[in-house]
Amino acid sequence: MIRRRRRSAGAVMSLAVLAAICLPAALFHLKRSDTDDASRNHRHLSILAQRKDDQHIPNDEVILSLLKAFDENGAPIPPTQISPYTLDDVISILPTFEAVFGVVIYDPSTDKFILHYSNNMRWKGGCHKLVGSFQTLAHSLRTMFPERFATGSGQPELALAIASGDYPEVNLGSASSFATIRRNRNCFIEGTSACVPSDLAPVLQFGSAFKSPKIFPSMIAMPMPQNNHVACFETYAAHQEICRMHLPRDKYSPRGLVFEETVGVGWDDLIPSVVWRGTDFSYLHRFYPRLRQPDFEMDIGSKLEMIRSKLSKPPATHLTTIMSHDNVKVAATLAMREVYDQLIPRWRSVIWTAEAEREAEEKQKALPKDSKEVVVPWANMKFASAMHAGFKTPPSKIPYYQEFEEHGIPAGGEGMSLETLARYKYHIDIGGGGGTTWSGTLEKLGLPGLLFHHETPMKDYLHDKMVKWFHYVPVKEDLSDLKEKFDWAESHPELAKQISDNATRLVKSLGTQEGFSIMFNEFYETPLRSVVEAYQPLTKRDSGGLDAMVNNDLRPIMQCSGYYSHDCQGLVDDVTFTRAAQHARDFERSERRQ
Repeated sequence: MIRRRRRSAGAVMSLAVLAAICLPAALFHLKRSDTDDASRNHRHLSILAQRKDDQHIPNDEVILSLLKAFDENGAPIPPTQISPYTLDDVISILPTFEAVFGVVIYDPSTDKFILHYSNNMRWKGGCHKLVGSFQTLAHSLRTMFPERFATGSGQPELALAIASGDYPEVNLGSASSFATIRRNRNCFIEGTSACVPSDLAPVLQFGSAFKSPKIFPSMIAMPMPQNNHVACFETYAAHQEICRMHLPRDKYSPRGLVFEETVGVGWDDLIPSVVWRGTDFSYLHRFYPRLRQPDFEMDIGSKLEMIRSKLSKPPATHLTTIMSHDNVKVAATLAMREVYDQLIPRWRSVIWTAEAEREAEEKQKALPKDSKEVVVPWANMKFASAMHAGFKTPPSKIPYYQEFEEHGIPAGGEGMSLETLARYKYHIDIGGGGGTTWSGTLEKLGLPGLLFHHETPMKDYLHDKMVKWFHYVPVKEDLSDLKEKFDWAESHPELAKQISDNATRLVKSLGTQEGFSIMFNEFYETPLRSVVEAYQPLTKRDSGGLDAMVNNDLRPIMQCSGYYSHDCQGLVDDVTFTRAAQHARDFERSERRQ
């Protein structure tokens, strides 16, 4: 569970104001410059690096130095260093994972790439991401290294480990040993030491990976199994074409990225609020099992009833007006703040929004009646959808969210396109099930506003290109410093705009041959080449034991030739390979229960 922290000054002030007013009774591509400048930049970067995950605000001099230190390509990624490994080493990784982990073997005798899954691992819904990653990997390996996988070339087999999912499904220990599970959870969260053997064979993690390299030293963060990530790298490998989803949005690229020129709204005209829209989803549940969504009756309803009970007792006097509609909203907001530390980050953002709306309401009331000024809440973070009966549904159609709304907790909000989001000055990429947001970070870096990046124990491959205070402003995992960072940005508009512009340049570079080729080399070609070249094939004497070694622990579930995208076939019929098939099977099972 996330450690309890002191409330930020902003939060304390907000609560004090609310209570007093309304409830009185209740690297890095360094630019070539002179030696002094380079030394100063390195010194400042070293200071920031030593602070690890500290998100406090540096002084203006440090930020200005950072703003001069990088070009549009962001931080370069050092070459992947991989020790030689064997098939036996790959199989030895199996106990480290609980699910969504596979062993890929290229069999030269059949000229096929074969995905194997452990007989001891359960097949779960997220495995469709593993399957999709394998299909993409097979095609890319064949395309990028044709000589290594040429028919009849006499090349040996290849074995490599891949994993996928919202986050690595690592083994936390036996369910009978709670102390072991808790110790392992803390290890994976804190990131101060290795949580798995440091000499494991490499694991290609197609999805969010652990941010600290100490946790799982041999894990390599690969592009996520999504159309705007790994599919773009697959396209570039095959055709050297830039993915349309990385180009500016227009009639030819309707799913492209949105920039300032797309909407025609400049920095000074942006709405000064922190905006977020997304899905109400869990947050790293295996590592933070006690974080939860709020329970209306327990967290708000019972407390309001207690207040009503006290107010019903004489003397009534001025207290008869305390439980008016507005004051019910304030009471509910205060009640939610009391359970802030127990909730998942996305619901914590809703609490900030509720407090911002209460403050804005009071400021609006204080204006002259004939004033045309509209006070805009500094926070506008709400759910645009939630999973309901297996489908994403607007919160307005779900009773659970309606109850919060009726009491002034703005859980649900209208959906927003990227063009609408682009009209706001501040954005945040609040982590979901895997601790990150796969599409949001890339998209929001390109918008004309400033990104408050949610720092969590997890990272996506793209995060390695991003530099705090150069491309984004970091925000703590518990969001406790969000108001402080907003206030800083409002009081430092020029620095905030420079950071935003740097982020936009980074994203725009992905839509160019030069920029994307750098990303492709660093995050795709180099790690794949390193893994392929580090593999030590079986000798002729023991090659006959390949099938025996595999079949004892694994079973083949899918094979691909890799000559075309998705030229694959399933080898078993007791698992589902796509999300649609999984939904169909779940629906069929639910029908049988009725």
